[in-house]
Amino acid sequence: MTDLAGKVVDISIVTAEARAALDLLRSLAAELVAVANDPDADDETAGAAERLLVEIGPAAVEPLVRFVCDDPKRGREAAALILCEIGEPAVEPLLACFEHADPEVRGTAAFLFTALRDTWGDAEQPLIRLLDDRDELVRQSAAYALGTHDSRRAVPKLIALATRPWEMPSREADPDAWAEAYPYDACAAIDALGQLGDPRAVQPLIFLVESQGADGPMYDEAVRALGLLGDFRAAKVVRQAFEGARPDGVYADALVAMFGRGTLEELLQLAESNDAADRRAVCENLIGLASPVAAEAVAALLVDPDDDVRAAARAALGETVDAASLDEIVTGLEDPSQEVRAWTTNLLPVTCAWSD
Repeated sequence: MTDLAGKVVDISIVTAEARAALDLLRSLAAELVAVANDPDADDETAGAAERLLVEIGPAAVEPLVRFVCDDPKRGREAAALILCEIGEPAVEPLLACFEHADPEVRGTAAFLFTALRDTWGDAEQPLIRLLDDRDELVRQSAAYALGTHDSRRAVPKLIALATRPWEMPSREADPDAWAEAYPYDACAAIDALGQLGDPRAVQPLIFLVESQGADGPMYDEAVRALGLLGDFRAAKVVRQAFEGARPDGVYADALVAMFGRGTLEELLQLAESNDAADRRAVCENLIGLASPVAAEAVAALLVDPDDDVRAAARAALGETVDAASLDEIVTGLEDPSQEVRAWTTNLLPVTCAWSD
């Protein structure tokens, strides 16, 4: 006959032992957190403490979260890094930090979800709600976190945050005043929209670029986000930004994101192929990239020794300008002056590749 009472006693003993062991682990974790954040501890000792905290895992979460909530900045950042290593067990305690009175705590907890990518399900809606937080730092951190995940639900609020009206002082204003007024949360929202790749963001970002102009505070961020989105509705503003950039190549990353560096390089190689069929076939694809370098390669093929290649180059360039304009420009290639011919070759890429 089974002794049920005896089993109950055994289970209670095991449970008590488990609780005692857990309490010891928590106590050890608290001591290790203090060591890891001790400014007098050498790097080897602090590193060993951090590795042990990751090994302890769930039992270390509570003291680490206390450091995130209560400790000065140095301790908060060190504890946050370890929580990211621990992963899933840290999610629920960190979500609770979203209700903390201190905006730095809310912002730190939100930003940690840029790294806690495998624990996304429970955090999405709380992070979206933080986009309405009263503190700019918290909104900024939540936007960055949402941008690292495929959070399409956040797109409408991110668009609203990115395009909300704000006033900036003049460029001649004190730098501190400029920094104080700068919309860092809007910048984070624009970055997130670029990362998410949702086409709903294209028109609002185009409006932002066109309404601000090149001197606008969010111009650079919006151009780069449009490059990442890769939607050809934005090709005009991205190309114009590249053309008007003060230092050359400022927006090269946006162009590469939109049109593809690998594709461009491969097509440029084909444009120099010894096979006329390759040179002929590549013309239309090069023009499709809407890149000045690509258009220059097509313009060079207007004087190719092969009749069919020259015809293909004319047809490709004709897709971007009307026939009369193209004929007028191309006549310069037949000018007896080498300078005129060179000027014409340089003019064609700018006129054809960047026209509508």
